[in-house]
Amino acid sequence: HTSASDGAHSPEGLINLVRKKKLKAFGIADHNSIASLEPAFSLVKPTGAKFFPAVEIDTLYHDKDLHLLAYGVDFKNLQWQEWMKEIAKAKEQQTRRRVEKLKELGFKIEYEELMKISQGKMPTGGDYVKALSLSPEGKNDPRVRNYIDGPRSDSPYLNFYLDWLKAGKPAFVSLEEMKCEKVIKKILELKAVPVLAHPSDTPEQYVKELANFGLMGIEVYTSYHSRELAKFWIQLSRKLELLITAGSDFH
Repeated sequence: HTSASDGAHSPEGLINLVRKKKLKAFGIADHNSIASLEPAFSLVKPTGAKFFPAVEIDTLYHDKDLHLLAYGVDFKNLQWQEWMKEIAKAKEQQTRRRVEKLKELGFKIEYEELMKISQGKMPTGGDYVKALSLSPEGKNDPRVRNYIDGPRSDSPYLNFYLDWLKAGKPAFVSLEEMKCEKVIKKILELKAVPVLAHPSDTPEQYVKELANFGLMGIEVYTSYHSRELAKFWIQLSRKLELLITAGSDFH
């Protein structure tokens, strides 16, 4: 990931790391954005490393939030660019509705303040916690303190999302445009390769159904998976004749 989504490094900074680590190959897959792919493509040539242009799209399938990778993004293609704009618009509306739901739940938060904290990008769980902590009343809310110095403060970025924003949680907002089967279809139409990112505890039946929709691979090797879980996903990938991929999820 790069600064185009929730990564800490610009494309330039990331390529410098590639050069220092002497990587032979790497990919960039920002959340719902391909903004860093063209500058990275130009910068990577002198390194000699193989570059895999990709994007990681937030999707929903039944009751599960699933991240779908698209490898082989033609970032100069106007259809890709227009689709990313559509996703950005839909995600903006989702954020507004999330804020309204949080306010209905008694939280002190404003959309404008949240977006200022996120610097105009789609807010992370950590951005929500910062926005909720702006007022003394908000900061002293026990539900917010839980992510500041309470039992969920070890990873507020992830934990707030898991507790409040993901499917089935109080401030969840569904997006019809982001249904996983629709996203797979669109990726295939744009001649890229759809891969399920870090499936973790995704039900096996869901993956079988997604394979029927055109899913082409599973990210088996990831820090999210134990050795035993990776073995399970390897076996299923082979059974379904899906590609086996790896990803660091580096931010």
